[in-house]
Amino acid sequence: MNLSIQKMKPQLILTRALPLLGLLAWVSPVHADPAVGAIKQRQEKVLSVVEHSSKTVCNLSGIGSGVIVSKDGLILTAAHVIDALDSPEMNRARGGEEFDVTLADGREVKAKSLGRNRNRDAALAQITTPGEYLAAEMAEETSIKQGDWCVAMGHPGGYIVDRTAPVRTGRLWKKDDQAYYRTDCTVSGGDSGGPLFDLDGKVIGIHSSIGERLEENRHVPIGAFKESMERMKNGETWGQLSKLMPELAPFDKAHGPEDQEDDSPPSKSAPKSLPAGKRPFLGIGLEEGDGGALISEVKKNSPADSAGLQRDDLIHKLDGKSVASRGDVLDIVHSHQPGDKLKVSVRRGSESKELEVTLGKQ
Repeated sequence: MNLSIQKMKPQLILTRALPLLGLLAWVSPVHADPAVGAIKQRQEKVLSVVEHSSKTVCNLSGIGSGVIVSKDGLILTAAHVIDALDSPEMNRARGGEEFDVTLADGREVKAKSLGRNRNRDAALAQITTPGEYLAAEMAEETSIKQGDWCVAMGHPGGYIVDRTAPVRTGRLWKKDDQAYYRTDCTVSGGDSGGPLFDLDGKVIGIHSSIGERLEENRHVPIGAFKESMERMKNGETWGQLSKLMPELAPFDKAHGPEDQEDDSPPSKSAPKSLPAGKRPFLGIGLEEGDGGALISEVKKNSPADSAGLQRDDLIHKLDGKSVASRGDVLDIVHSHQPGDKLKVSVRRGSESKELEVTLGKQ
């Protein structure tokens, strides 16, 4: 049966609670279990998000996803998605800088990239086709709590005519990391840049990359967009995409920031070849810095966190050895064993700090 997009019911892929949902019709309101009542209430909220917020989810030239957040067509997406769309090869292939955006109802409009904060994998695009567009509201960071239920949407595999944006539900397991939120919402290739909604239908994050472990899927916090919104609207681009140390959060090589070209010297060590439980663990994300390796993320309660290392610290010496790149840090760390103590010399703003870190194990 051929159904128009307007007549289709939203497709739900609910990762939790489905076994119980079928029982709801059999539960007497008088004797209903409070837990079942909570599930029913959550179900209703998810359905409301699907009904209203899914209409703001869009696909960007088959490369990634995005979400419209203003009536004039401002789109939030991931920096690595815009980097791919803005590549010289893509510009030559389409004959210009504008790219196609497919809306939830199947319409295609034109858009252009604005700025991007690569340090946070955040980017903006602007629809250039005149019109008024359905828009999602951005949440306030103070309203977002660890453990909250959330809804992930996007267009995995690109826009498909007979399928609305799939819906995945899960929990926000970590929101206190300095760079990214982490959820157990299932995400797939093509979801990058798509929205993470709270149960009020407000955008709380944007999909960044996929973890080997379900709970390690990363999302750019909405605050990362708000704090640099004006710079990105003005077309500014800065920073480098995060290159996480493998033991912090290994990612599927097909998706996300780890898929970007890395010009830094390759690590001579092979951390993944070490057996589980014997891998040295520091717990930081690294980027190339000016005269060292720049810390882009510190995992909470990790050895690095316990030692006092912070995001934006520039490591220029580790274990008495000079550091010129992130590859140097990887080599030094993986030449040691869990439990070893290493001296770390960092520049923090205009100050120099000498710290000691005890390597953990993973």
